[in-house]
Formats: sequence, structure tokens, C-alpha cells
Amino acid sequence: MKIKIFTLAIFTALLSAVNVSAQSQTDNNSKLHSPDGLFNHLSIGIHTGLSGSGIDVTMPVHRLVTVRAGYSGLHIGEIKFKAINTAEDYAGYSLVEDDAVRRAQMSDKVELAAKPNFWNMFMLAEVHPFTNDSFHFTAGFYVGSKNFIHFRNTNDGALDFLYDANNKVMDYNRAFNTHFSPIGLKFGDYVFTADERGNIDVRMKTNVFKPYLGVGVGKHIAQQHRLSFALDLGLIFWGSPKFILNNGKEIKSSGKEAGITQVFSWLDAWPSLQVKVAYKIF
Repeated sequence: MKIKIFTLAIFTALLSAVNVSAQSQTDNNSKLHSPDGLFNHLSIGIHTGLSGSGIDVTMPVHRLVTVRAGYSGLHIGEIKFKAINTAEDYAGYSLVEDDAVRRAQMSDKVELAAKPNFWNMFMLAEVHPFTNDSFHFTAGFYVGSKNFIHFRNTNDGALDFLYDANNKVMDYNRAFNTHFSPIGLKFGDYVFTADERGNIDVRMKTNVFKPYLGVGVGKHIAQQHRLSFALDLGLIFWGSPKFILNNGKEIKSSGKEAGITQVFSWLDAWPSLQVKVAYKIF
């Protein structure tokens, strides 16, 4: 709901900005860069923020509109953490007598590593509704990676005990028409199960094409000097994230408890806060 309200507000403001620029087209003194304002300047900049770091170029295409295109990548090293082993949930059941399940219960938590890897090419149009003012609205799109985060156990092939135990549980469910949950590593109401190679290999995937809406302050092309600075805040709409196993199967929720599914059910946009410094070439 918050994202929809934000989108509506930005869209309404963007329309208002375009209307302001249309009403002032006859005022030559209000032009952002020069009388023609079309491809008459070029700046190159570097930026960093929540959507990553990268490089871009900016050119004016209208007296109140500039277009910015470039690359942004978020590359962070491994983030290690421990996840709860759901084999502990079977204490007290007759199924616990199985050797594979008892072996799985010997470890209550398992170390995983998360590797964020988010890169995109982008093209953004910036509307400056107020002449000689640094405030601007931004709309455009990002195109790039589908994999936002890759989860994997730190020791390759070390989770064969979880794979064996989960197979026993699934066999038991089929034989006795029971509904025991899978044995694996719990993330809120998700349970990540190990594959036949003894690994948990999960990717959080988003859309390749990602629209963007935002606002900003500062100049992406300097008016009087060579250097300029800008700050932009917006949303990258990447769609509802999905957790995909290495075999291409989408992981389904195993319950209604509050957890990771509750968080990601509304996170269909990634917040972007970007700081930029640019140099005007001409």
C-alpha cells in the first residue's frame, strides 16, 4: 500500500512538472542550459548508493529535461549467518527413531552464506519543473540481473544428512498419508531443503526489466562550473521476489507463520538512494 501511494504521488507530481514546463516554453530566459537545450552538453559521473555503484553519462534533450544512462552494480562479499535446522521439530514423534532423522537432529543450526549480486544498465529522464532550481523528478528503467541474492551452505556437499532425513520424511508422508513438513533450514515460514549433492542452493530472483520513479536534488550537469553533485531517492520496481532452487523449482511457503514471506510479499520495489558527482565535458 505504501509503495502504491508513493508511486501515485510521484506520477502526479511528474505530470504537474511536465505541465509547468509546457506553460513556460515561450520564456527563453528559463531554459536550463542554453537556448536550444538539445544534446548541447555532456557530463560523465560516478555514483554510489543502495542500488550499487557505477558510472553514467548525462545529456539535455529539452530545456527542462535531461537523460541519464549508465551502469550500476551492487557487489558485496559473502554474508555468513546460521539458519535453524527443522529436524528439531520432530522430537517426540515415532519418526525420530529413524537413523537419518536422528543424525539430522545432531546439528540445530547450519551456517550459510548470502552473496548479494545486483547489477543493471539504466536509462532515466529527469524533469526540472522549476527553473534555476536543483529539484527534479525522475522516471525511467533499469535492465539487468534477475538474481538479487544467492544463498548457499559454506561447506560444499556437507548437508547430505539433511537430504537423507528429508527423503525419509517424504517417504513417511506417502506411506502413511501424513503431512509432516520438510526437513531443512528454516527462514521464517520457508524451509530450504538440501539437494542430492548435499547443498542448499537458493536464489532470490526478480524481474529483468525494472521501472524506476523518484525525486532528487542537485545537478547532473553543472551550469556554471565543471563539477556538479546530486542526490536521488526513488524506487526500483522489480516485481514480487521469488526463491528458486538450483533445479529451477520455486520454493513454496510451508506455513502461515510470520517470517520472510510476510516481508517479501510487499517488497516488490527496491529503495534506491544514490549520491553522484559529475564532471561536465562540454
